[in-house]
Amino acid sequence: MKLDDRFNSEYDDDDYESFEEESLRREASGRSLRSAALIISFFLIITIGVLVWANSDKFTGNKNNYPRTPQTAVSGGAAYADYNKVNIDGVITGNTRTAYDLDFWDDFPVDRREDNVSSNSSVSASAAPSEETDPAKDGKHTLITHKNGTEEWVEINPYLDKNNYDNAGFVYKTPFMCYYENNTKVSCVGAFISKNDDYVDFSELKKSGVDFVVLKLGQRGYSSGDLSLDENFLDNYKRAYDAGLDIGLYFVSAAASTEEAMEEADYVLNTISENSVSVNYPIMLSTEKSGSGKSRTDELEKIPRTNAALTFMKAIEKAGYYPMFYGTKETLIQKYSLGSMIGYEVCISETADLPTYPYSFNMWEYDQSGKVGGIAGGAKLVISFEDYSLR
Repeated sequence: MKLDDRFNSEYDDDDYESFEEESLRREASGRSLRSAALIISFFLIITIGVLVWANSDKFTGNKNNYPRTPQTAVSGGAAYADYNKVNIDGVITGNTRTAYDLDFWDDFPVDRREDNVSSNSSVSASAAPSEETDPAKDGKHTLITHKNGTEEWVEINPYLDKNNYDNAGFVYKTPFMCYYENNTKVSCVGAFISKNDDYVDFSELKKSGVDFVVLKLGQRGYSSGDLSLDENFLDNYKRAYDAGLDIGLYFVSAAASTEEAMEEADYVLNTISENSVSVNYPIMLSTEKSGSGKSRTDELEKIPRTNAALTFMKAIEKAGYYPMFYGTKETLIQKYSLGSMIGYEVCISETADLPTYPYSFNMWEYDQSGKVGGIAGGAKLVISFEDYSLR
């Protein structure tokens, strides 16, 4: 075959050279790709080797061959915390340790648990329930001793006027309790008197240091409901008046309704009027039972009991006298709505070294078996923080 037969006249010399150059470029490109693949493979092998070596005891300094305690991110968000739970090392080496065992994690701004013990402890302490408050020390409760001897802490009503007497002002000079303000005596000594005291020598009582007496005028029968006069009232009144003692009165109520309370008030006022009784100290209403028998008012609820007492005191006040409510700490707090009785004075009956009644009061019967001249048996002694004869 001739050379001219193998030559295609459609291609000139320039065209043939361009084709050859293109072939050379393709061959060079293939060599570049193979080189890049080799380089990438080399770096992958190096990286895997570094990670395996970094995870070894030689790198971590774990000389005791036990896994380091996994640490949990304290901050950084839930997504970041979930990411930290992935066992990256287990995927690579099969080791059970986590990514936090690699020292380079310290480069990230993550609060480590050991660095936040104090802050976490304070949060836990504030979140944990506090110990139960001691009612004897919190200043918000007062102790009541029931007649059966049981005790109960009850919450003090923050809206009622409080007992503001300074305990340091109480001075006991046998057999009398006195109260001082700025080294000046501001109290008066009194005694409750009834037929149970038999014959009382009121002149001797006054010489003993008693300033006033509170005489029992009468009572309503606890079971019968009948009204009656104390057997010694009129005689006691005459002799106490002659002895120059200031005089107050008390009536023992068993009213089961406001109507009966009004009946009792009328009974007291009529007795005073009919016998020309002079009274310059309070007239007290007492609902305390002297015996253990059942009373017709035992089941009376707090509100009707309070309304009955208010009816009595309003009637006494309207007549121009000083009404006062007498009772034990238990009776006053648990059987009456004291918030409804604001504005009326109280005589608290509490045998104690110091009064613990938490609310405002004007008299305190502190002893029911005192020894004083003029009374043969135990005297019921009371201190008044005001001289009512001077009103």
